[in-house]
Amino acid sequence: MKLKQLIYPKGKEHYNNKLLSHTNAGVVTTFGTVSLKKGTRIPENGFSRHPFNEVSIIIEGCIEMINEDGTIFEYLKKGTAVYINALEPQAGNVLEDTKLIYILNQKA
Repeated sequence: MKLKQLIYPKGKEHYNNKLLSHTNAGVVTTFGTVSLKKGTRIPENGFSRHPFNEVSIIIEGCIEMINEDGTIFEYLKKGTAVYINALEPQAGNVLEDTKLIYILNQKA
């Protein structure tokens, strides 16, 4: 068992704060916090695709998630959790200052 404080990036720190990465039974689990400023886009251009499954929980703020064709998929707001499959394209516009917690899983 491991315990970590939820510390969010501040000021000019990188927006992603990886708090823990642990391998067990052939699975790597990583979790951390993200702090995003209103008016940013993640990623800046195009779409990102990760080799891991992702669960993100919105603690505060709002992100407009975008489909590859440019249409709006959904609005992630406080209290919302989203599951993203490995290699699924993702992008979003940050509509409000946002804090989230993420959990990533992949085979070791």
